[in-house]
Amino acid sequence: KVRKIGQVGGCGRGERGGLRRRREPRVLLGSGAPPASAGARASAERVQLAVTEGIVYDDHSKLPIRKNRVKQPKARPPGSSPKVNGRMAQPPPARPPGSAYFEKKGEVHELRQLLRGAAADRDQQKKRDAIKKVIAYMTLGIDVSPLFSEMVMASATNDLVQKKMVYLYLVNYAESNSELAILAVNTLQKDCRDDDPMIRGLALRSLCSLSLVNMVEYLQPAVQRALEDVNGYVRKTAVIGVVKLFYISQSAVVDTDLLPTLRRLIHDSDSHVVANTISALEEVLAEEGGYQPTKEVVTNLLNRITQFSEWGQCAILRLMTKYMVSDEGEMFDIMNILDGLLKQSSSAVVMSVTKIFVDLTSNRPDLQQDVLHRLKGPLLTLMAAAAPELAYTVLVHIQAILSRGHRQIEVFASEFKQFFCRYNEPSYIKQVKIDILTQLADPGSAEPIVAELSEYVTDVDAEISRRAIRAIGKIAVQIPTTAEMIVSSLTNLLELDIDYVCTEAAVVMKDLVRKYPQQFQQASGAVERCLKIVSEPAGKCALLWILGEYGLLIEDAPYLLEPMIDGFLEEQSGAVRLEMLTASVKLFFCRAPEVQSMLGRLLEKAIQEVTHPDVRDRALLYYRLLEHSPEEARRVICAPKEIVEEFQEEMDADSRDRIFDEFNSLSTVYKQPASKFIQASGSPFVATKMPPAPLPEGMEIAPDPAPASQVNGASRAPEPMESMLPGFDAAPATAAAPAMAAETTDLLGGGLLDSPVSGPSAPPRPAPSVSSGAADLLGMDDLLGGISEPAPVAAAPESLSLDMAASMDGNAFQARWAQLPQQPLLNWPMRPLGSTPPTTTAAVEEVLRQRGVFVIASGNVGQSMKFYFYARQASGPAPATAGSPAWFLMEVIMAPASSCQITLKADGASPAAIEQFQALLRNMLGQYIAV
Repeated sequence: KVRKIGQVGGCGRGERGGLRRRREPRVLLGSGAPPASAGARASAERVQLAVTEGIVYDDHSKLPIRKNRVKQPKARPPGSSPKVNGRMAQPPPARPPGSAYFEKKGEVHELRQLLRGAAADRDQQKKRDAIKKVIAYMTLGIDVSPLFSEMVMASATNDLVQKKMVYLYLVNYAESNSELAILAVNTLQKDCRDDDPMIRGLALRSLCSLSLVNMVEYLQPAVQRALEDVNGYVRKTAVIGVVKLFYISQSAVVDTDLLPTLRRLIHDSDSHVVANTISALEEVLAEEGGYQPTKEVVTNLLNRITQFSEWGQCAILRLMTKYMVSDEGEMFDIMNILDGLLKQSSSAVVMSVTKIFVDLTSNRPDLQQDVLHRLKGPLLTLMAAAAPELAYTVLVHIQAILSRGHRQIEVFASEFKQFFCRYNEPSYIKQVKIDILTQLADPGSAEPIVAELSEYVTDVDAEISRRAIRAIGKIAVQIPTTAEMIVSSLTNLLELDIDYVCTEAAVVMKDLVRKYPQQFQQASGAVERCLKIVSEPAGKCALLWILGEYGLLIEDAPYLLEPMIDGFLEEQSGAVRLEMLTASVKLFFCRAPEVQSMLGRLLEKAIQEVTHPDVRDRALLYYRLLEHSPEEARRVICAPKEIVEEFQEEMDADSRDRIFDEFNSLSTVYKQPASKFIQASGSPFVATKMPPAPLPEGMEIAPDPAPASQVNGASRAPEPMESMLPGFDAAPATAAAPAMAAETTDLLGGGLLDSPVSGPSAPPRPAPSVSSGAADLLGMDDLLGGISEPAPVAAAPESLSLDMAASMDGNAFQARWAQLPQQPLLNWPMRPLGSTPPTTTAAVEEVLRQRGVFVIASGNVGQSMKFYFYARQASGPAPATAGSPAWFLMEVIMAPASSCQITLKADGASPAAIEQFQALLRNMLGQYIAV
């Protein structure tokens, strides 16, 4: 209790502003009194000093001890040094920088004082707060390891909360203070024998978590004793302690009684102990492939499976995948027991049961289909009610099931509307649903699915829009009856004038035209519109391919290509440049007068000004081919192409099977086998396929029937010709049409094609040699410096001729057609309407009859004409079977102004004869086709 006063006892200011001290007043301690004691004199002196300093103390018994005030030195002249005892005083040495940091009391020091003060006061709440503060600092990343000794001493308490925090600290810093960690062992061992099972389990868990090699001698007895504890919590903790001890020292577990004790605990009465035991045995026995369950173990676990938590049930179901079912009866018993788990809300349990059901019936497709009908409801419920992440997991597993075959698709086909996208779903869920809708599409549901996918094209997410367009194209490939509808739908999408939409639509149209050439007429109008919008390389390549393949049917094809040729050097994509070269050369062969000049400019730029090696090599190849022989160049570049039946899938069958064997794991989510993203080889934690039950005697696995859309032309069953041709006429047509010789114009100039082939027996004319002085075909001069030597011409093989008196009845034709293999499909574009003579069945039959190809049946199918022809070899290459004539059977489908599709089958013909017959047939149809 101190208060300041202005002036006390005559204190005042002097002339220099300091305190001017008066004569000290006499302090009356009682005049005439006997001499005061030493304490009284000291008290009097403090009072006198307080009065002198201007401080008043209300309580004289608590006056502070003050040192005498140091007199202020008198002012000295500048430059002079102070004197001490008559000598010159030296200045104090300078303090090193940063020395003030070590004089501060940091957080660790404050925490140490708190811990010591709390221990001295024996205040449990204060001690708990101090330990809590230490843990908080540790959580924030502050190094509080210097407090290890204090925390070890703090562990000697009966407060469970304090023990938990102290043990957490000890486990965290035991590795960095291994020598001091020994100090905590006695306390932990003592707590392992505590009467409270919570303390016993907590102490054992902390003791096993120290992870120090020098702790093994203390850990093993404690774990062994805890495995036989009467309390389930302690046993459960001890089981996990075995795994921790195993990673510290494997011999301490494998070579002792811990492993046999662990095996016995799989029959423990506590479900938590059993669940932990299964996981522990899987890790300890990892090198042996994990724990292999016996029939006794499986029976015990299945009878008690409802007592386990969902995590325990998942552990049991994962263990079940290693069990070999003995017979069909046991398989049905297992499935009946696990059927009740499908009613749970846990997605992990439902997916585990699904894996077991599917694996057990993998060799029984008919039974598996019934099982999938039972699994369909729970899977769809989880998909709709779960969180987005869980819904995605369920969806990718449904997608994996659908990829197994047509039977699996039939199960979910009726529920296709369940996979329609909601507006508020994440993009990753929408992507999977779009893929599933593509798989579920069939002739009955294709139309509503395509209509739904068309709505997704306008989605704000560009990737969803692209995927929807690709899905529409896949449906058209899978289901031929939807091709016309889908081409019309894609054409309507181009009206959106969106770059990425037009790009994907162009790519899809290219694929559809490769499979359905007859649909090109409907899609041709969209090419010009797309060229004005598309800017991505993939879209440009698709449009250039269409221009090259169907340039004869697109009226303005050269003029659509010319602006792109003029901007050839500005094009950055190498793929677009390569496609532009190929399209220009193909267009040159069918419309030479319009393309000749621009092709010369293009090749000159590509050879002389482009640095891209692939583009330059392609241009040189085309230039040399044209310079050597235009006809050879036509044969090489414009070779007939097969109609695509099926496109290459993103994942092959072997990869799908491997991923499906690892069902209910990350392999299904990543769509990659486990070996692609984990390093453990042969790990027991990699999901494996459960062995199916053996088939009953006499039963064989029925093959999975392929859907109709997957049957290609090479393997389709022969149908009666009467059913394929509505206007079937068994007799050859008698109406004769005037014979018209195929006109062959010289597209390149220079008289290279002056002598057209006039008949089937005329030998092929050798290609003319081109010397360095040959005419410049493309107006490019001689870029290569001339060719000094003409290319050697190989000797022409014996030419093929046909028997003009060949005959065959319909039954013989049908029998041979069903047995013979199919040659590569021929697909040639038709000439535009107006540029050919009248295209009727009678006219086509007469043209071929005059050359030795006779009709067995003909008729109109929609807008197309369909024929079945046959021919017999008269002379030429030797037949494949000596002594028997070679026969050629054909199915010809001609769509005017679109394409001519020819399916050829040969009986006893050599490869050389087949090749010559194809060339002869192309020559016969030269007035109708564009090649």
